[in-house]
Amino acid sequence: MLARMRFLAGLLLLTTPLTGPSTVVQGWDSSPVYVDPTQRALVPDEEAQRLAERVEAQDQSIRIAVVPAASLATTGTREQAARAYVDQVVDLQREDGVYLVVFGGAIVWGSAVGVDTPIAEILTDELGKHSRSDPVGTLNGVLDQLDVPKADDGGFPIWLLVLVVVAVAGGLGLWWWKRRPGKDEGPALYRPSYDVLPDEADTLEERQALAREDVTRFGEELDAADVRLDGVDTSADVQAAMDAYADAGRVVDAEPTDEQLRSVRDTVEYGRWRLACAQALVAGTPKPARRALCFFDSSHGTSVTDWMYTPPGGKAREVPVCAACQARLSGGTR
Repeated sequence: MLARMRFLAGLLLLTTPLTGPSTVVQGWDSSPVYVDPTQRALVPDEEAQRLAERVEAQDQSIRIAVVPAASLATTGTREQAARAYVDQVVDLQREDGVYLVVFGGAIVWGSAVGVDTPIAEILTDELGKHSRSDPVGTLNGVLDQLDVPKADDGGFPIWLLVLVVVAVAGGLGLWWWKRRPGKDEGPALYRPSYDVLPDEADTLEERQALAREDVTRFGEELDAADVRLDGVDTSADVQAAMDAYADAGRVVDAEPTDEQLRSVRDTVEYGRWRLACAQALVAGTPKPARRALCFFDSSHGTSVTDWMYTPPGGKAREVPVCAACQARLSGGTR
């Protein structure tokens, strides 16, 4: 029985036409993918055409051949025979690039000549994903790893897709630029009462750290303040200042957002104002104003918040604004 099988295998090899390296190279004159006529069951004409369309536009030359397993030499191992065959093909083609040769359902061999491509590793990886009867899947997998675009199948044009992506990205970038933190309009981001460099408050984490430091300094001011009664009732102002310190401390001990940091700033400013009122009572001087007048029109009265504003020909800076101006600026008008 075993002898009969060997006889049939030998007979099959004898009756299968051999495809020499010169035949492959001649076939590449018309297409970068050559498929021996006897191998079209493995790689049909339409699949060969798709493979050819993928590699034709590449700057790096890629050549593919599908030949019968009988084209392998009978001496040495199958791997040695495949290497020798591909080396002959490369010698005849005389061109740098990637070469992939499928020997029927027996073996697939690759070679990278004059290019920095780990074709052996790529091919080994793809052979682990596909069976020997699926050379099309193996070859497409190799091309995928070589970053070769897929052939146009009549779907959405790649260039148009790229154009749409670029346009969307540009629109989003413009939207972000107009609304980015630190822009020249909108509520001012948190800044501490003490001077810091502009780039020391760029991130939320940096602003949180500055807020904690500001609250700590406020606490030290409370400890050092001379607000003894001496016949003057300062208890309400002192208690309000201490309450403001406690409220601000609870917020900064967590991970406050920018909106919460703005409220911390207001709370600390209020606490300092109440402390200053107590000190004014002790000194017998008028109480200070809590906030500055509206920057745009002093007749609007005391400001309620700070706003980023860029005067004509000037630089963006924080200005105090009243409630009416804040509403007007939030509506996008000046």
